[in-house]
Amino acid sequence: MTSGLVETPVLIVGGGPAGLTASLLLSRHGVDSLLIDKRIDASPLPRARGVHSRAMEILRVCGVEPDLRKVELPITPGAEWRADLTSPPLREDVLSAGPTTVSPCEGLSVSQDVFEAVLRDHAHGYAHAQLRPGTLLDSFHPVGDGVVATVVEQASGRRVQVRARWMIAADGARSGVRRHLRVAMNGPDDLGQQTMIAFRADLSALTGSRPRGIYFLTATATATATGAALIWTHADDRWVISQPGPIAADEDPAAVVRRILGVADLTVQVLATSHWTAGAQSAAQYAQGPVFLAGDAAHRFPPAGATGVSAAMHDVHNLAWKIAAVVGGHGSQQLLDSYAAEREPVGRRNADETGTAWMRIFNGNAAPFSGRGLAQLDMGYQYTSPVVVGDGSPDTDPPNADYQPTATPGCRAPHLWLADGTSTIDLFDQRFVLLTAEPGHAWRDAAAHATGVPVDSHVITEPNWPSLYGVAPDGAVLVRPDGHVAWRSRTSSTDPVKDIQTALTTSTGS
Repeated sequence: MTSGLVETPVLIVGGGPAGLTASLLLSRHGVDSLLIDKRIDASPLPRARGVHSRAMEILRVCGVEPDLRKVELPITPGAEWRADLTSPPLREDVLSAGPTTVSPCEGLSVSQDVFEAVLRDHAHGYAHAQLRPGTLLDSFHPVGDGVVATVVEQASGRRVQVRARWMIAADGARSGVRRHLRVAMNGPDDLGQQTMIAFRADLSALTGSRPRGIYFLTATATATATGAALIWTHADDRWVISQPGPIAADEDPAAVVRRILGVADLTVQVLATSHWTAGAQSAAQYAQGPVFLAGDAAHRFPPAGATGVSAAMHDVHNLAWKIAAVVGGHGSQQLLDSYAAEREPVGRRNADETGTAWMRIFNGNAAPFSGRGLAQLDMGYQYTSPVVVGDGSPDTDPPNADYQPTATPGCRAPHLWLADGTSTIDLFDQRFVLLTAEPGHAWRDAAAHATGVPVDSHVITEPNWPSLYGVAPDGAVLVRPDGHVAWRSRTSSTDPVKDIQTALTTSTGS
C-alpha cells in the first residue's frame, strides 16, 4: 500500500559521488531536493580511489576540501612497475609535485567509501537537503511537466509517492532509470574481465610510508595481458589487487595475493573478492524529458586514470546551477537542454580516451594516456551549445592535447592566485561573475544595470590577468556559476549594456 505524498523540486536517485554532489550543489543554490539511496550503509570496499583537481575545485568552493584533506592517503603520485613487490622497480612514471600553476587544488587519493562519508556529512548540513538511505526507487512516470515516483522504505516496506519537477538518475552503471527509459549505452562493454581481491596486510617494509599511486606487478603477465595492479586504499593496511581473468577455482585468494606480491609468508586477511568487466561506454542520451542521467548512469569508464568519480561530479556541477536558474525564474528549457548538449560529447571523449588507455595498459605495451594528457581530460574539455557565446577561437580540446589554461568561451575559467591568497576559482559559485581589469569600468556599470540574472563583478588587479584570459585591459569575461566561460569580449564596446544583456540572455536560454 502506498502512503504519503512528498513534493520536491528535485528527486535524486543514488547516493554515490554524483548524487551526493548534486544534493550539495542544489542546496548551495537554495533548491530543495530529496535523495534516496537503496543502500542503508555505504560499502566498505574501495571501488574508486582518485579525485582529480577539477572536482576538488568544486569541493573547495563548497567548503568540503579541508575535511577531505584530513582523510587523504599520503601516496607518492605516479606508477611503478616491478616483477613483484619484493623486486626493484623496472620502470616508473613520476607525476609532477602538484598542479598549483593551473589549479588551486591538488588531486585527492581517498577510497570512495571514505570520500562518500565526508560528502554525506556536508550534504546533511543543509536544510534544503533530505537524504533517505535504505530507500529504493520502485517506479516512476512522467506527469505534466515533472515525474511521479513510488519509493520503498526497505526497513518498513512503506511505499511513498514522490512528485518532483525533475529527477537526477545517479543510480550507477546498472542504472534502473536508464533501462526504464530504454536509453542505450554506446561503446565497448567488455574490455576484459578482472578479479579484484581486497585484503589487509602490512606492506610498509616493501612500499615505505608513502606507497606509489599504483604498482604494476609483471611476474604474472602473459603474452596477451600485463600482470596485476596493486593499490593502497585505506590507512589501516587495506589494499586491492586486480588481475586479468579469474583465479583458479581451487586457489585460496590469500595464496593468490602472496604469489602476486612475491611474499610467501605474508600474513593476509582477505576482505572480499569480486569479478568485474571493464567497459568504455557513454549513454546515447543524457536527458529525457524531466529526467537527467549523471555519473556512472550516464557513462562507464575503465579505471585507467581514475576519471569516473571526477566526471560524475562534473556532470552535476553542470546541471545544478541550470536547475536553480529555472527555479529562480531566469533560466529556460533551452538552458536545461544544454546539459545533454554539453556533457554528452565529454562523456564520449572520456570513454574513448580511457578505453584506449586501458587497452594499452593491459596489453602491456605502453604507458597510459597516450592521447590527451590527464590534466586535459580533467579540466580541458570545452562546452559548445546554444547557451555558450563563441568568439571564433579555435578548438581548445583536440586529440593529443595537453592542458593549457584558456578563457575561450565554453572552457573552464583559468585559475589565477589573487592578492588576498584566494583563487579566481573561488569566485565561481552561485551567480554569474563578470571579470574585468580596472579599465573595464564600463562593463561593470553595464552589469550593474543588467536585468533578470544576478551578476557579481570583480576587478582583477593582477597584471597577468588580461593575457591569461585572452583580453585587453579594457575587455571582459563572463563566467557561469559552474566556472565555465559563458562569453568574452576581448576589448571595450560601443554598447556594453546591450552586449552584457545579450550575453546573459543567451547564457540562460531566456
